[in-house]
Amino acid sequence: MYHNLNTLQSRSGNQLPFSSINYGTCTSPEGRMVIKALLDVSIKGIGKLHKTPIFPCGIFQMMKGVNREPGDPNYDLYQLALRSTSQRLYPNYANVDWSGNAGYDRNDPCTYFSTMGCRTANGWDINGFKQRKDGRGNICPVTIILPTLAMEAKEYATRNGLDIIDTFFEILDTKIHEAKDMLLERFEYICNQPVESARFMYENDTMEGYNEEEGIRGALKHGTIVIGQLGLAEALQILIGCDHTKSKGMDLAKHIEQLFKTRCAEFKEEYKLNFGVYYTPAENLCYTAMTKFKEKYGEIKNVSDREFFTNSMHVPVWKKVSPFEKIDIESQLTGYSSAGCITYVELDSTCKNNLEALEKIVNYAMDKDIPYFAVNVPNDTCNTCGYCDEINTQCPECGSKDISRLRRVTGYLTGDYKTAFNKGKQQEVEMRYQHSKMLEGWKKDGPTN
Repeated sequence: MYHNLNTLQSRSGNQLPFSSINYGTCTSPEGRMVIKALLDVSIKGIGKLHKTPIFPCGIFQMMKGVNREPGDPNYDLYQLALRSTSQRLYPNYANVDWSGNAGYDRNDPCTYFSTMGCRTANGWDINGFKQRKDGRGNICPVTIILPTLAMEAKEYATRNGLDIIDTFFEILDTKIHEAKDMLLERFEYICNQPVESARFMYENDTMEGYNEEEGIRGALKHGTIVIGQLGLAEALQILIGCDHTKSKGMDLAKHIEQLFKTRCAEFKEEYKLNFGVYYTPAENLCYTAMTKFKEKYGEIKNVSDREFFTNSMHVPVWKKVSPFEKIDIESQLTGYSSAGCITYVELDSTCKNNLEALEKIVNYAMDKDIPYFAVNVPNDTCNTCGYCDEINTQCPECGSKDISRLRRVTGYLTGDYKTAFNKGKQQEVEMRYQHSKMLEGWKKDGPTN
């Protein structure tokens, strides 16, 4: 399976299919064997050079009483998952006990919190599936570029002697309603496609609910249609001169996110469709939106003096905070999203000899009610001998300079990020502060707090 998912180019004719697997909670002997097999092959790598697999994205579902603590039936598999993360970046970690998925049935794994590798998640289905996740997906997103709205508000408020914050919220509310209208139009367009456009998907319940009376609408109505966002940190800088790493910025950030959440809840009830708040990955948009912003407003310190906007509501990548501080900050905002978010931390070196420290970080994220968590570690592979670790200019084993530098640019892994992404995303990766540098004794003893 791992071989096929990394070699069969069946998406858009020449792409690998984006694939994710959520696992970790089955305690039957057979289920545990499957989980162990998935983790073993992830650790081993694929091909003769044992390279880190790009797909599938492994997602280990953390669940109290099942794998969180010593003595839990799957705690040993959690330890194996940590080893895989330390060497291969996968698996990421999904929080089954996340408050945003309250009401799931412990006896029905189809209701456990799970996610697509990038971050897409399905919340409560207003059309009958409730907390069920299987057979559903994200139908379409629209992303609002917050810094542009902030600049529009600043200019308009200045010209007319108005309060900039009030003006911003009026503009944002208008744009959220426009995004809703765009989503409804797109949803109707998609629902009018013939079933033959994706017959396999509907007849095999990849998207469940298809019936002759409703057509594909019967399946798509269970999916999510989402309003995303880009550049919260830069928008806050424009509005109040600081981002959400400061208490003043966090207070305003919460008001912004609450408006997104409130409106999506209203739309969900009014249209009986699963509107949700989405923290957009913005792989390309982070750069294209910044380019257009600079053309109109020029270079503004702490706003447009880089080649990219900060992804959704994340702490800006250059901020010097510890893993725990980053988790503390972002955990205050993740609960506003029902349709998908991710929090990750950067480690400055491999942690394969320090799994206890890695476990403390993952557990901290789970205890802080982070729904979906990932850890980034250096992952370089020598294309000559297959040596995999942090590599500087040449392989320490064979001396080759033919090195692939694998990084998690968004939720998924990619090939070499220097060739796979635009210069905005490249700069973002290169500017990422390695949060473990803030932990004294990290490499020797693990985190100290």
